Amino acid sequence: MTKKAAKDLDPGSARLLRVRELIAQLGGARLCYGDPVQVGERAVIPVARVRTAGGGGFGSGRDEQQQSGGGGGGGGWLDATPLGFIDAGPEGARFETIPDPEAPVRMLKGGATAIATVVTTIAGVRALRARRRGRALGGPRGLLGR
Repeated sequence: MTKKAAKDLDPGSARLLRVRELIAQLGGARLCYGDPVQVGERAVIPVARVRTAGGGGFGSGRDEQQQSGGGGGGGGWLDATPLGFIDAGPEGARFETIPDPEAPVRMLKGGATAIATVVTTIAGVRALRARRRGRALGGPRGLLGR
């Protein structure tokens, strides 16, 4: 889109377009690879995993007093985690990972959450079946038998 066409947009859309252009400039390999650091004949290039998310909103309309409406809002999230570095020297280049000390803990938490989800789902299904069986046999309908 040309700058001339951007001038025809309302202020909210133009602002959103500027934010989108800024995000496009930030994206790509520049976020994942750091500036090379020279150490003698070697170059060390830091490598990271970068994740982003964002959203926004805008509104318009009139309120109860028939005054002009408005709106706005937005937010975003950026997360960068170091993965390793590229070591480039006269004998070639190699990638070295940086160990993540929290990875085993995250795996345990994820596994425990999955097991808890399965167990509670099974318990809920059993409770529903028992309740249906009780109604079919003319038993109590609730906790107090009502």
